[in-house]
Amino acid sequence: MRISKEELFQSLRSFSIAIEKVYDQSFLETKELIYGLIRVEEGKKWMVLGEKEAVRRDPFIGKYYHQGLTLKVCDLNWENTQVLMECFPFTRPKSLKEFPITFGAGDRLGLATPGHIRAIRKFGIRPVLAQQSVRENNQTGRDFKRVIQDAAWAVIQERYESGYGADGDHLKSLQEVKEALDAGVSMITLDLSERLSPEAFSDPKEEIEKRFIREIEEEDRKVLLHLFLDKEFSFEGPVGFSIQYTEEEVKRNALLFHKGIDFCEEIYEFLLKQTGRKPLIDFEISIDETPFPTSLASHLFLILNLLHRGVRIDSLALRFVGEFQKGIDYRGEIHDFRRHFSQHRLIAKSYGDYKLSIHSGSDKFSIFPHIGELSQGRLHLKTAGTSWLEAVRLISFCNPPLFREMFRMALNRFEEAKKFYYVTAEPKRIQKLDHIPDSDLSQLLDQEDSRQLLHITYGFLLKSNLKDRIVKCLTEQEEAYWSLLQHHIEKHLNALGLKKGE
Repeated sequence: MRISKEELFQSLRSFSIAIEKVYDQSFLETKELIYGLIRVEEGKKWMVLGEKEAVRRDPFIGKYYHQGLTLKVCDLNWENTQVLMECFPFTRPKSLKEFPITFGAGDRLGLATPGHIRAIRKFGIRPVLAQQSVRENNQTGRDFKRVIQDAAWAVIQERYESGYGADGDHLKSLQEVKEALDAGVSMITLDLSERLSPEAFSDPKEEIEKRFIREIEEEDRKVLLHLFLDKEFSFEGPVGFSIQYTEEEVKRNALLFHKGIDFCEEIYEFLLKQTGRKPLIDFEISIDETPFPTSLASHLFLILNLLHRGVRIDSLALRFVGEFQKGIDYRGEIHDFRRHFSQHRLIAKSYGDYKLSIHSGSDKFSIFPHIGELSQGRLHLKTAGTSWLEAVRLISFCNPPLFREMFRMALNRFEEAKKFYYVTAEPKRIQKLDHIPDSDLSQLLDQEDSRQLLHITYGFLLKSNLKDRIVKCLTEQEEAYWSLLQHHIEKHLNALGLKKGE
């Protein structure tokens, strides 16, 4: 259906529906119909415009209006999301295996993705736009279907046709994996934290000997000792090194990982059954939430065991040296991080060239240039909370009274929130809210203690009676929010040394 932009807007004005905003970039034409996103009093809607019979044949479900042409106004619900992904396949999440650099941009509100797209589309990388964990969904009142739904409509709004991923993040059970796959994720991140045994590196040697016999099957014990004893694993490069295992080191690593490796194999075989001989799902393993940094020997032990079991991964999240706390810069010696990261990269390159995945990657500006350099173009970086913090920053500008209520609630719920996240924020170091004028409230987003306070209490704020006002403010100021986000995410990508237009 061919119609000029002016004719389109004139047609829309003729209907008995108050259209507050038209999202120009979303509009698509077929031979018979015009599709696009609009905003009405109730919120965003999907519209279908054309001759009566053509509109009625269209599969989207909505309410009809007739005025010469026929207009169908559709809710952005899960049923229509599935139709959207069928009609316009670029709105469906896809595997990003072929892309060497990927960027996770978690959207806890379902409002941030247009800002993410506007930043990322300038660079030669691909985004994971729907990235949430079960923990995050529980705190925001969403589920995997809603997360993908919000991302898909943002993709059509911005007409982003290059492809994006959806990550079921930090999954800890087969049931959680099934729920994520049922929603249509294109990436699975297995969190092994609850299946690891860190005490394997603190228990006395006598206990290790007993546990090794008690917990590891005899045949597996023989295989492990054969794989690792009396061998030297050499890695050449500017920070080259070699690894040799003692019998005790083999046993300690076996006890650390054996339940996690079993879990990885179980899920990988499940994915094979679901998607064929080669999984169409990007497969990441996460061991970053351990009480100590991942040693080179432990990294190699894990990956060789996975390969021995036929498990192939696309990315691996390690616990690196230093501290990757939420929403603030890296804490630690950069020289130590460079060496640690470089050596882990050598292992990854040698055994499948999988990406190293950086979790809690928001705002680590002091090490971004080093990560960009040393990753050798194979990297996955995850961010989430930083986009929520930019939302809070916008509220500090636009609605200071609401910000003050949010901040007071955050202070009251801080101790509870610390149960879910490791941070070193100390509320006593934060300037008294009553002493800060409205014009300076945004500075609290630049101070580490208050920044972490607001970061980890998002779940309490979004389950409170403040949520509707938060969403209303961000919706009314959506272009300003997306502009803030675009600038902030571009800052991340520029710091990584990524070039625009590649």
